[in-house]
Amino acid sequence: MKSKISLLSLLLFLSLSIISCNTAHDKINQVSEKVGQAGGEVIKSVTTGVDKAFEIKIELSENLKSQGIELGKISLANDSTGTDNKVIVYIISKKDFKGTVFMRAFDNRGLEMGRVKLNLDMEKEEAKFIDFCFDSRTNIDTDSKLTIE
Repeated sequence: MKSKISLLSLLLFLSLSIISCNTAHDKINQVSEKVGQAGGEVIKSVTTGVDKAFEIKIELSENLKSQGIELGKISLANDSTGTDNKVIVYIISKKDFKGTVFMRAFDNRGLEMGRVKLNLDMEKEEAKFIDFCFDSRTNIDTDSKLTIE
């Protein structure tokens, strides 16, 4: 009888231990999931902040705007020497456009440091990526000012 009670006690203890472990395991999984979500949110926020800090802005002249030219995505790339001197612009034409455009780069003091001249020929509602490749000595920084005229 005593061995049956001991056996029952042992089974009860093991059952409670298993239930306890499963509950702890579930809690650990829940906490891990929350930590993972929080970490993911932090990484996303940091990435968004970095993207905004390195966002390239271009001023489009009023003349080009009135001729139906609009800008889409803008990105910065480098040449084989590692200099950030290539500006890639998605240009949208709301009207037929044929003409010469200039992109000018200015440093943080407002001094011109580069200029690119391109002949642009676009039909109404056409859109495409255009590469403005500056001299390899023109290094475009996030505080640089860019214009298209």
